[in-house]
Amino acid sequence: MYHFTDVEAACCIIESRQLRFGKMYRMNDLIESNRIVFGRIVKDELSERELYAEEEMNRYQQVSFTQDHEREGVDYLGFDLHTMWGLYADKGYGVCLVFDKNRLRLQEKDCCNDVEYRNFIPEDYEFKNKTKAGIRSEIWRRRKELFFYKRKEWEYEQEFRVIRRAENEDDDEYLDVSDALSFVIICKDETVEKGESMWDGTTCYILQHLKRKVPVLTYEYDLDWYTLYSDRTGDPIWAEQIGYY
Repeated sequence: MYHFTDVEAACCIIESRQLRFGKMYRMNDLIESNRIVFGRIVKDELSERELYAEEEMNRYQQVSFTQDHEREGVDYLGFDLHTMWGLYADKGYGVCLVFDKNRLRLQEKDCCNDVEYRNFIPEDYEFKNKTKAGIRSEIWRRRKELFFYKRKEWEYEQEFRVIRRAENEDDDEYLDVSDALSFVIICKDETVEKGESMWDGTTCYILQHLKRKVPVLTYEYDLDWYTLYSDRTGDPIWAEQIGYY
């Protein structure tokens, strides 16, 4: 699995061995960042139980990974998604962290699953239970519908998600990735804007000289396709038109 981020955040993740859960109101999906309980649509005010439902949904936090995925007979590898590099990895000047899915240290209260992409996702939610305990139970029971469905246009993210309920909306929750982090990938491409490659700049030096040693791979454009190289200079692992060596 892959997690795209900027260099500063990547260094914190590597050294702390933890990934911070994201709060829903900070999501870049409009529906996720602005979950609406049905009463706000009808009368722009909520009953006590509806207010609790809104607060309860906001207690849920998530960590997102990209993963390899096959669509219509074509394999889309997570590290080879240029949109992800552009949107989440500082326009190619960030990094891609590679994790072993089976070595994540999940807590008992965590729930994880692939995100399912649909043509329509409701913007508002109505709850049947009238008590706080009932609403809390209903939200957990409906967790797939509430937290693992996204609109079709997000399909390129190929997301695997971990959710966790925090005791309080503002609590910071962390996922233990101590044993799961396997590699760091950086882009070696030069850009018109900066005219320097990640490999030759300070980013690679910083990553290679952290206290925790993780292999640093490079993802770069060759003659007519992208290639992934190992931490041994000039040793190719994979190329777009060839696959894995």
